[in-house]
Amino acid sequence: MFVLSPGDALLRPQMLKMLPFTLNRLTISLQPSLEKFESQLLQLINDDCHNTKQPGPEGTQRTVAIQERRLHVGVHNGWCFLDKPQVVVLEPLASGAKGTLTKDSLTTSSLPQMLGLRSSLELRLTNHRALAIVFQLEFVFSAPIGRETMAQSESYPVSACQQCYPSPDGYIALAVREALSTTSTSRAAFLQCLRWGVWCPFQEPADWKGKEVQLVLQGGAKQNPHGVMVYSTEMSAKTQSPAPLSASGTAQVSEAKDTITFRLSSSLERKASSPKASLRTKQEDISRHRRSPSSPSQGQKHASLASPPDSPQGPGACSRVSNIAHLEMDLQREGGVSPSALDEGDPLQELPFTPVHAPVITLGMNVPSSCSVSSRSSLAHLYSAGFPDIVDSSGQVAEVLDSTEPVPFDPQREETDLLHGNLLVFQFLAFTRIPTVGVGPNWPDNIYFTFQFYRFPPVTSQQLKLLTSDKVQHKASDPLPCVLASINKDGTVNSGSPGLQVQFRVDDGFLKPGEKRWFLRYLALHTMHIDIWDSDSLLLIGSTAIELKYMLRQGKSAVQALHEVEVLTTDYVGDDTLLASADLVPQSGFSPMTVHTIVRGRLHLRTGSIARNTAQACRLEIDGEHVPSFRRGIGADTMVPGVHNLNEPDGGQRKLNCMAAVHQREGKEDAKAAKVTDRTKEARSAKERHQVKHSEERSKAEGIANMLSQAITTQHLLYASLGSAEYMEFVLKNPFNVPQTVTIHSDDPELSVITSTEEWSYFKALTKTLTPLEENMFHLEEGIPGPRVYLRPKESIHIPLKYQSFRCDHTMALQGPSFLPTGKGSQMAKKNLSNIVAAKTIKVTFKAEDGKPMAICQVNVEPTPHVVDQTFRLYHPQLCFLKKAIRLPPWHDPTGYTVGDSDTTTHISVRCSDPNIICQTRMLVPGEPQDVYLKVPGSPSPHIKMFFVMVFTDKWMAAPSQIWQIYVHFLERVDVSCVTGQRNCQSLVLRGKQAIRKVKCFSSHPQEIEVDPEGVFVLPPAAVQELQLKVQPWRAGSRFLYVNAVDVEHRRLVTAWLLCLNVHRPVLSKAFEVSVPVGGGRGSSRKITYTNPYTSSRTFLLRSDHPDLLQFKEDKFQIGGGESYTIGLRFAPSQSPGSVEILVYVNNLEEKTEETFCVKVSYS
Repeated sequence: MFVLSPGDALLRPQMLKMLPFTLNRLTISLQPSLEKFESQLLQLINDDCHNTKQPGPEGTQRTVAIQERRLHVGVHNGWCFLDKPQVVVLEPLASGAKGTLTKDSLTTSSLPQMLGLRSSLELRLTNHRALAIVFQLEFVFSAPIGRETMAQSESYPVSACQQCYPSPDGYIALAVREALSTTSTSRAAFLQCLRWGVWCPFQEPADWKGKEVQLVLQGGAKQNPHGVMVYSTEMSAKTQSPAPLSASGTAQVSEAKDTITFRLSSSLERKASSPKASLRTKQEDISRHRRSPSSPSQGQKHASLASPPDSPQGPGACSRVSNIAHLEMDLQREGGVSPSALDEGDPLQELPFTPVHAPVITLGMNVPSSCSVSSRSSLAHLYSAGFPDIVDSSGQVAEVLDSTEPVPFDPQREETDLLHGNLLVFQFLAFTRIPTVGVGPNWPDNIYFTFQFYRFPPVTSQQLKLLTSDKVQHKASDPLPCVLASINKDGTVNSGSPGLQVQFRVDDGFLKPGEKRWFLRYLALHTMHIDIWDSDSLLLIGSTAIELKYMLRQGKSAVQALHEVEVLTTDYVGDDTLLASADLVPQSGFSPMTVHTIVRGRLHLRTGSIARNTAQACRLEIDGEHVPSFRRGIGADTMVPGVHNLNEPDGGQRKLNCMAAVHQREGKEDAKAAKVTDRTKEARSAKERHQVKHSEERSKAEGIANMLSQAITTQHLLYASLGSAEYMEFVLKNPFNVPQTVTIHSDDPELSVITSTEEWSYFKALTKTLTPLEENMFHLEEGIPGPRVYLRPKESIHIPLKYQSFRCDHTMALQGPSFLPTGKGSQMAKKNLSNIVAAKTIKVTFKAEDGKPMAICQVNVEPTPHVVDQTFRLYHPQLCFLKKAIRLPPWHDPTGYTVGDSDTTTHISVRCSDPNIICQTRMLVPGEPQDVYLKVPGSPSPHIKMFFVMVFTDKWMAAPSQIWQIYVHFLERVDVSCVTGQRNCQSLVLRGKQAIRKVKCFSSHPQEIEVDPEGVFVLPPAAVQELQLKVQPWRAGSRFLYVNAVDVEHRRLVTAWLLCLNVHRPVLSKAFEVSVPVGGGRGSSRKITYTNPYTSSRTFLLRSDHPDLLQFKEDKFQIGGGESYTIGLRFAPSQSPGSVEILVYVNNLEEKTEETFCVKVSYS
């Protein structure tokens, strides 16, 4: 059951939690008694049927009998039933002892007084006012039927069996009247609704728990949720009237009213299980669902009833059977469903539920802050390090821009700048450590960076040392920036200029025609993603992004800006769980995770843009080294003829003369042998002459064919990037004097013909192509290699072609920093190959009706790198599918629409560069956010899978609005269940590879995870090394930690583990409360008395989950058996009011917790 989410229109309706309830001790009392009620009912039916025109012989007046008594029980929400109502069989019962029922028997003298359900019935309810339980009492009657009636009934339409008409005694089915008109040994069965009732358990205070509920049953022509006609007599119609429910949930019932009595209790409390429904009950339920569909209803007071349909249904469905052993089986046979199909069960009904792969990554959220938070002393320390200045071509220092102020952007002024070249500089200056839980104060020690600028190849820097100064005094609340210095290959710190400088040169040689506008737009609107890594453990420290708009010069010769951005990472934490909790509701398998953003540090870097008046070829410059960004292709009018060595003049004769000379040298002096040799040489020479002649003829034929093919071939050079569609038109002319039907065939599916007139019009308007547009120009048939087009004699038409590729190279550099090459400066970064589409040559052949080519269009595809807008790094267990959802934020695409805006209907589609990855998005109602769903197949550890996701906001996917680069790190999963403050040991197995390695293990939280062996050890080839993990967490909940095994010589990752911790809270022994004044500067001291419960002397260790707020007088103490010890506590002062709970652990030497104290500290 769903309800709307209050206060947030972006959220989907919430699904209420359904709880199991048990309905037991159910009885139905009919007035004046069960025997008289049924006797009167049978008398009225027989009398009514006896008044037919063809009465049967004597003894057939009272042949209608009651076969079964049933009760339909369903849950209604005011609109419809949540599930199909359950059908149970009632039995006549006689009242026995209080609270018990006994079955009626023909041999006993006691007569049945009520109908009862001997077992219990399980329902699923939720606490909501609109929910109601609907009861419907139904009888199954059997009557004789003859052959004439059977033949007559077969001629009637189906609707005739459901007609009914009023009589003085009630509503009687017409089919039953006809069924009793003749006599036969065969019998027919029909259903009739007699009473119904509705009860809303949650409309008033639910004080019915544990009590007996009594409800009045209704009858007659009244509104009911099932929308069927209900039996009623004149006497019962007068006595039956609705009665309101009392405060206790029980209806005030008079003696002359039919009632139902039951008890409703929670299945979680009683632990009662409901009986399984029989096969015949399910079959009858399916039959009634097919024959008598219920209509939607509207909620009313005390009972959520519905208005009756315009044409009320009859009392039930009729059936002709030879035996009435099981009515439900016979009804199913009439419906044509085989019993074997019923054994498979009912098909499950899909709920209106959209699966969301939690947690959802929200794109554009948690953007690193770029405001400067460093003090003046920290900035003075930073500028005194001696970083190189950014100067223009004349040696003047570049103008400084404030990174916290907005930048005016004038596109026209940027495009008309006379200084076309730009030298873009990135200077990585320093890194400020921020204390983080689980790591030491001097972490990290060495770092390196990975990033990609525009469509240049990705860059991986070498190791950079974080230098600290002991001379400068600073406060703990204001840590000093650590200046970055490059590290040589031998591990020593480079003595050159500090920091790392990376330069990119962008000029007219690099930019394609018309690309400058897009490059300036990239600088104005985009940010550059930077990943910061620990070069020792190869663990990701965090990520950040800098705005590139401060590199726009706006006509100036050079500009620079200083950035101080936060380095962020995400941590997934689950709910806290108490050890040995006794919750009544069982915990589900999915625990909700909360995404926390953690600030790991602040990165100090400087960006600059220097004007260059040069027209050199495009290149990537990193400390003076020039690397071409892409290879230039062959021009459109350039042709490369074939080269044939044997086509030179007298080439064949020269070869024969050489071969004859060789044969003459091998001749013998004997005359006879000479004659034989001469004959052999003549035969061999003739054979070789024939082969050379045949080769010459074949070469000439191939040459002629190549020349003819080149004569009708038009070459086109195309620069393509990932996901972008390149549009072109080919002018096809019919050179013949007769009409031709030309078949167009492309040898590569990425180059296709645009056959849709709407798509063709879209690309013509997008590229501003002023050529004629024709509708229904192409003819498509199955089995032909491509579309066909009709040409009149000597006619020329424009064929629209589109090239678009979603595939690219996914190879990437190994994880780890680069090493400083020999002879290079200190500011060098490693250049990786760019992930671009493959270069290829595609031919589009236009064949005439005779199958010969009429024209050939040869497209030479030259790849160009693409722009990466966002980078994601995800960690997942190995060999498991990764399911993730990325929520799209509102952003403006080049077409002018706003993605995520409820006022526009933007068509959003996604494509992935890896065909083995499922990437899709769903169209939602306006006003709701759009999500991109990913399903990535797993790989073994420590493999990293990289791919691109392209997001399109136009219908025909002309160009991606955004391109995401996603890295998925697969790790070996290790599940650990432990308690806070207590050490838990876990064994891991590290297997050797093909070569011997020196390995060291690192953890993401060294203060919570210790790895044994701790130092460097040798891992032989194909060897097995056991690692011992000592896990001692301090926070409760579900968490993820990481352990890496690193080759220390080559700085490469060997194996990675993902530790999935399920940490419980300990059982508290005692609780204390203390008040500490705020702003005192001295803190507060307290003491706790601890008694050794053992009879022998023991040594204990003191631990705290907040060591920054609480310190012990002694962290270790020894105490004799039964003696007491005073634990001295020292609480640190606080500058702000508040309260915090601190846990104090008394552990033994093995770090097993003996006692746990909770101290609630109030700062006031």
